[in-house]
Amino acid sequence: MSSLLLKNARQLVTAKDPGKPLSGKDQSKLSIKNDVSILIRDGVIYEIGDSDLSADRVIDCRDNVILPGLIDAHTHIVYAGSRYEEFYQRNAGSTYLQILEAGNGIMKTIRETEAATPEQIYAESSARVENAISRGTTTMEIKTGYSGSVNGELKMIDVMDRISAAYRINIVKTLLPLHAVSMGQDEKTHLAYVIREVLPHAIDRVDFVDSFCDSGAFSPESTESFFAAVGNKGKRLHSDEINNIGCLSLARKFPLKSADHLLKTGDAGIDMLRASGTIANFLPITAFSLGESYPDVRRYIDRGVPISISSDSSPLTRNQDMIFALYLSLRFYHLKPEQAFNAVTINAAHSLGVSSQTGTLEKGKRADILIADVSDFREIPYEYSTHPVNTVIAGGKIVFSRD
Repeated sequence: MSSLLLKNARQLVTAKDPGKPLSGKDQSKLSIKNDVSILIRDGVIYEIGDSDLSADRVIDCRDNVILPGLIDAHTHIVYAGSRYEEFYQRNAGSTYLQILEAGNGIMKTIRETEAATPEQIYAESSARVENAISRGTTTMEIKTGYSGSVNGELKMIDVMDRISAAYRINIVKTLLPLHAVSMGQDEKTHLAYVIREVLPHAIDRVDFVDSFCDSGAFSPESTESFFAAVGNKGKRLHSDEINNIGCLSLARKFPLKSADHLLKTGDAGIDMLRASGTIANFLPITAFSLGESYPDVRRYIDRGVPISISSDSSPLTRNQDMIFALYLSLRFYHLKPEQAFNAVTINAAHSLGVSSQTGTLEKGKRADILIADVSDFREIPYEYSTHPVNTVIAGGKIVFSRD
């Protein structure tokens, strides 16, 4: 029985899992303990206590802060190629939809990912995953969707499985065949292809399904048909990024784990999320990349909607840094640090259905842990441009060490 002791942490910072996402005033609740040690056995938190604990290996955390590993609940991190030209097109005034209508944007990534071998996709994607781990991520959702064929979707899932086998972090797989309408097809034809051809081959290999329900993508009606076709499989939703076209009404009909983006959501949409218990997942790096206005996330908290925060790592948002996402959420969402940290740990875990395993530091949960070389957890986003992460542990194993 292997064991690891994290000894004498300056701070141990974690929420307590109540069995449901934190919302309202509870989103601000964190437990902070001083001079605490964690004993890990066989990848699981065995004991949290004082310095009298012993183990096969000991890490002195006397000048460090220990938190749960960060959970990135929205990424498109598996793909091939680059869209750096799009960065300059946007700077020159082109909009997201104009770039898409010209056959670029998502369409360019689909062409490049379809043309790449699995080895090429893995090599590019694993480098991004390693960077995310170095910044504290221990659980990551990854979506398909950069494909115009069944084989392309399966190729992306194969790469996800390879990443999951190569790295000890938790990988949650999401099927996103309603990402962009295939070139030369209309929305109805693409939907029929997905239901008839993609779902029979891919649905059993993923944890969730997702739809990009927005202007220039898929309508609420197409998304509803898709969700109905997948039965009880867990559902997520891209919504209200470009325009509010009524997609959040689907929360009344389907149990959505999360609704993501929400840049254009109004009061009616917030009420739908609250009534359905759907987690509102915000992607501050995307608003930063697009130059969009940041939503007033405090409205959601004040109305009792649980929130999470993710990176949206993608060809558009080439950034896997959850610490930077934390910084932006504090700076532009004006969240309290406690609210922000709960958004990237316990609430994100609930949105991925893994809260019984991870998201808090509690006896019996996986030892997914971030050790930061700071004197107070609030310094971590403050130091976003440096490297405050000292060590990252996933499933009880060290997966990153600055030393």
